[in-house]
Amino acid sequence: MALRPNSITAQLAKLSLSIRRGGIRLSSTDTKEEKQIKQEKHRKEIEASRFPPHHGEKIWIFNHFLDGFTVYSHSPVMKANKVFRQIPFNGKKLRPSKLRKDYWRPMAMIQFPEGSGEVGRSVFQRLRECKTLHELSWSDDMFYDKDGKPLSKHERGKKINDQKANTIADMAAVLGGKGKGNKIWKSVSQDSPAALTDAEASSEESPKKDEEGTDELVKAEVWWMNDQDRNYANKWPANVTHHLFNEAMLEKLSPEENAEEQTAPAELVAEQELQKEQGEKPTV
Repeated sequence: MALRPNSITAQLAKLSLSIRRGGIRLSSTDTKEEKQIKQEKHRKEIEASRFPPHHGEKIWIFNHFLDGFTVYSHSPVMKANKVFRQIPFNGKKLRPSKLRKDYWRPMAMIQFPEGSGEVGRSVFQRLRECKTLHELSWSDDMFYDKDGKPLSKHERGKKINDQKANTIADMAAVLGGKGKGNKIWKSVSQDSPAALTDAEASSEESPKKDEEGTDELVKAEVWWMNDQDRNYANKWPANVTHHLFNEAMLEKLSPEENAEEQTAPAELVAEQELQKEQGEKPTV
């Protein structure tokens, strides 16, 4: 005998009433304290997901001077979990089992103007994508050496791991505006003097134009440990200027920033600590 929907609803209502009378309360609504706990937890999750101030304005490029690995970082201090995410497995005994910081050197650092963290994070993403493409998409020269002799699996893996030249070429291309969705392009008015100056300076790059005005490239500075490394790229865009780490100087903090204690920049402190471990004389 089939039950009608009305009879089923009536039976469920009786069951709910009996459970409530028995001292058990089943309700989908939370109490006031539970709502406050959930709101506080949600607020903390939102704060944790936000980027800290100036995040993305600097991109550090580290190089493994023996195997040629390159990794990108927003921090001057390398972290093992983030480093190994950028190193693929190309063969047995070709991927380091642990992070030895004495094998790594800061090859370069890309710096954007203050407040351009979104631009730096976009460039960081494009650089990571280019690096992954080099590691997964091979040309015919990866199968043969300079003399035309076929490479073994181990030799080919070592050649793929050496990404120093490709990384520097990618830096020049991405800082020049290459890559879909690259936010290094910014819109300015055609009547502004800065737009005219940048349009003339980057005439080789043929700046894009839209209805509102001209899209210019955000200024970027590249700091090198070895100035000769930049020659791996055929040419650099006009919006990029080059410096050496040895030319860096400490800047005095403002009275507001120096209220408690005057400290050196974190990236310079990290570099000096690395030099001390190697027995070199720190440069200031």
